[in-house]
Amino acid sequence: MKRIISSLCAMACLVTAAAAKSVSADKGISCVTSVARIFGDGEKVDSVIVSYKKAIDPQSVSADDYEVEGRRIASASVSGKDVTLQLVYENKWDASGGQMQMRGGGRRPDGEDKAGGGRPGEGQGAGPRFDSEGSPVDLSCTVRQLGEVAAHNGTVYTAGSAIRNTRVREPELELFQKKSFTDSGTGITLPYFVYLPDGYSKKERYPLVFFVPDASADTNIDTATLTQGNGAIVWASEEEQAKHKAIVVAVQYPLQAVREHGALTDDSYTWTDGLSAVYKLLQHLLATYSVDTSRIYGTGQSQGCMTNIALSDRYPDLFAAQFLVAGQWNVEEMAAMKDKKLWIVVCEGDGKAYPEMSAAVGLWESLGASVARGDSFWKQQRTEAEKQADTDAMRAKGADIMFNVIEGGSHMYTWSVAYDIAGIRDWLFEQQSR
Repeated sequence: MKRIISSLCAMACLVTAAAAKSVSADKGISCVTSVARIFGDGEKVDSVIVSYKKAIDPQSVSADDYEVEGRRIASASVSGKDVTLQLVYENKWDASGGQMQMRGGGRRPDGEDKAGGGRPGEGQGAGPRFDSEGSPVDLSCTVRQLGEVAAHNGTVYTAGSAIRNTRVREPELELFQKKSFTDSGTGITLPYFVYLPDGYSKKERYPLVFFVPDASADTNIDTATLTQGNGAIVWASEEEQAKHKAIVVAVQYPLQAVREHGALTDDSYTWTDGLSAVYKLLQHLLATYSVDTSRIYGTGQSQGCMTNIALSDRYPDLFAAQFLVAGQWNVEEMAAMKDKKLWIVVCEGDGKAYPEMSAAVGLWESLGASVARGDSFWKQQRTEAEKQADTDAMRAKGADIMFNVIEGGSHMYTWSVAYDIAGIRDWLFEQQSR
């Protein structure tokens, strides 16, 4: 009897083994989805979801079983039929030490063309280009299974050919609502995106973060104001909202406005129709949403920094505090900002923002303002602990105006790292209008 049972068990194992079949990954994969994330240097594919027809055994999967063209895979995880490949993030400027390549080859020392602050011109640098239709962000990816991956039912998916993604997800864009505002005075229509905190209620008052991007977003693609970098998105992240619940608004100055009314800001440092429209939009936001008017925070990079400065020059009581990144204005006019709460970050390699903001800080000091400069230039690449130590050292100085310079770098490199400094974001939310 024991021999019979043993023989039956052996036969069952053979039947099971025979039932297990091998299938090429090409036939086993139902779709590939690229999942985007917005970083300081722009939107890019952050992870890839490979979906199979059968539920996958997690024990059979490792990162080495796949390759994603042009990217490194950090890890692989399984949920049901889906294998998620987490990709390694690399700042596109790091390979050149934060320097920007010229469009025609070579490199300018200041890293920007004449359009680099929303300024029209024919320069050949790599700063934001003026009068551009814009191009959608390329979120394509190509993945290939290299090893064997097993399903729970015993099916083994063998190595396959390269497969291009068929779907794209942009979860951060889904956090924002698209709106538009038309200024009756100038006729300019401004698209903008608003994030409302979870549980938003008219019975509660919320801080407002008002973000204006650089001129690279002045295109026909309105989402460029969200995808050009993380100057808007970072304030709406789950981690940030857990610390600082706030309304977040990102405004776009569209190509139509550029062509009909000129640049939002330029090197003449004059008040423009665009600036009038942006101010009217801000007033519209205050009338529409439940904003704590003692906690309005302005921020922006390049053109957006210049816009913030222009608004503060004309309306000194508008913002409780501002985070100014890679921009400048007429130094003499900036005297009106001497009593403001400001944190300014520029790169040593930015041929305009660095010297001109340095001069503005000197002016404020001469006028008796409370100013703190960094004891040394900040390193380009720092750990989170180093960033926190650097911002703690600045805050310990107890000044109203903070000024920091990142070593080397260039104009556009500045905002690829500036908005990732949590200590500055925390400082901003602590400020209230006097």
